[in-house]
Amino acid sequence: MSRRVIVLASRNEDKVRELEELVADLPFEIRSAKDYPGLPDVIEDGTTAIGNATRKAIITAAYCGEIAIADDTALCVQGLGGMPDIFAARFSGDDATYTSNCDLLAEMMHDVPAGMRQAHFVTSAVLVDPTPGTKKTIPANSRWLHNMFARSVEFRFPERENDFWEGFQSRKKQWEQFHAINRECVVTPGVDADRLQKIFDELCAPLLSGERPAGEDPAAMRLPDPRIWLAKGPYDITEPTHVCPSGLPADAPGRAVNQMHWLEMSAFGRVLGEIAEKPRGNAGFGYDPLFRPYGFDRTMAEMSSAQKNEISHRGRAMRRLCVNLKDFY
Repeated sequence: MSRRVIVLASRNEDKVRELEELVADLPFEIRSAKDYPGLPDVIEDGTTAIGNATRKAIITAAYCGEIAIADDTALCVQGLGGMPDIFAARFSGDDATYTSNCDLLAEMMHDVPAGMRQAHFVTSAVLVDPTPGTKKTIPANSRWLHNMFARSVEFRFPERENDFWEGFQSRKKQWEQFHAINRECVVTPGVDADRLQKIFDELCAPLLSGERPAGEDPAAMRLPDPRIWLAKGPYDITEPTHVCPSGLPADAPGRAVNQMHWLEMSAFGRVLGEIAEKPRGNAGFGYDPLFRPYGFDRTMAEMSSAQKNEISHRGRAMRRLCVNLKDFY
């Protein structure tokens, strides 16, 4: 009997390499989004890390017809009122890179004294299985979803599709609440509060107006709030809606094999630390050169991959997810 496949929902080579290390001991064949050239990107317009991870896992599972695992990470810096939060990957703008994001964070924290540089990473990891069978007992932090792509539909007026989904769960209202709550944040002395507020407003602007986040692929899919398709179990015959999101290619391999009900599992991991005064180390990626975990005198970029995976937010999230995965399968 052939092994089941897990598709890592990312084309980021650094992240895929790290995820492959974390799931290396599982009895599954591991692939990534790069193995599926036709797999569409998804617009990451959730207000939480788990919301964005869920969107990526659903689209990957729907297209591939295989188990999909996605993750999303937020970096919350206490001195910046919790920023960059879910904007970590695009903190420095439309053309953000690892270097530009680190440079901006270091610049914003330049005058913040030692002892006031606390921060934490949090990763949400989500698994979606579009062919889970009918096993009833599911692990903690799991739920059933209706197959939202069971039909192929076409909106008569495609430009109005987003307005239609807003009628079920208003993404715009969620972003208005997120913006209002986080805009008047308290920052540490030494931080340019006006500049930080301007950066935050610019990052939120397209989302508040219902547009795509800056830097998103124009061809990326917009997935409505997945809660619309929640199911009571593997035999739930009710239908949450008679329409499906458009955008999933008609020739997607998953269309021929996906079952009517899907299983979703989630887990999270967090690591506490502080922001170093300047980048150190050449390993890792993202903000690793600036993040020093508590209990260590090295940044994550100065650690081996094994050391980092042992304590990191992504490592903790994936280990928790893998426990549930092994229990179910």
